[in-house]
Amino acid sequence: MCPAIALLCLCATSARATIVFQDNFNRVGPLNGSTPSSTAGSNWTATPGFTTDGSKVSGSFGFSDFTTSAYVPLPVAITSGNIYTLSATTYRGASTDNTAIMIFGFFDSLPSWNGGGAVDEGHAIAIAPRNNLPAVNTMLNGSVNASDAFVADGTNGTTFGVRLYETAPNTWSAVAVELSPTNQLIVGQNSPSPISLANIATIGMISGSLLPPYIDNFTLDVTLVPEPSTFVLGIVGLAGLRLVTLRKKFFRA
Repeated sequence: MCPAIALLCLCATSARATIVFQDNFNRVGPLNGSTPSSTAGSNWTATPGFTTDGSKVSGSFGFSDFTTSAYVPLPVAITSGNIYTLSATTYRGASTDNTAIMIFGFFDSLPSWNGGGAVDEGHAIAIAPRNNLPAVNTMLNGSVNASDAFVADGTNGTTFGVRLYETAPNTWSAVAVELSPTNQLIVGQNSPSPISLANIATIGMISGSLLPPYIDNFTLDVTLVPEPSTFVLGIVGLAGLRLVTLRKKFFRA
């Protein structure tokens, strides 16, 4: 089952995906109230500190405040038969703090974090790239994992994602992936994390440090999962075309 799950998760990016939300942050100023590059109609709600510089966004806050967040309502309902991938490209922030993080993912109606083990009251399905380290922290089950997951390509200019998919009808799991420059599951995950969709109402970011990594190309896409019968028919069809081609070559010979 595990190899099949891994194959499904990786192949989702190569299948035809529909972008339902995207923001390249191609404007300058406070993020709050600004309009994403491509949106279903909702503007950003963001606490002070989240600002754009024309190409990316970052968030800063006081050392005693871990509640700085930015979010938009979930642009599309999560329904059976689809794979949902929320991704962003991360760049080193202005801080020299190597442990600085920017948490991005799926949250409840008001994303928050008090710096404890639970993120967003345990409702987060998220990932947190480090500022200047080749590592990320996954929070797929609502809690900060005990250790970071090493990523060979580092975190500067790397595109990471959180992927939601079904292991059975209406039974959902999440994995963290590196989409670019490679296309692979992030090493360090023992198994996909079973999740509940009940508290997922927004997508966004939570600033986990004074000057966390910058975020760009914040994107949510949806990939339709083929029905098993459709997949089999596709394989049979390809095999049939191959057979016809071989027969034509044979008769020409």
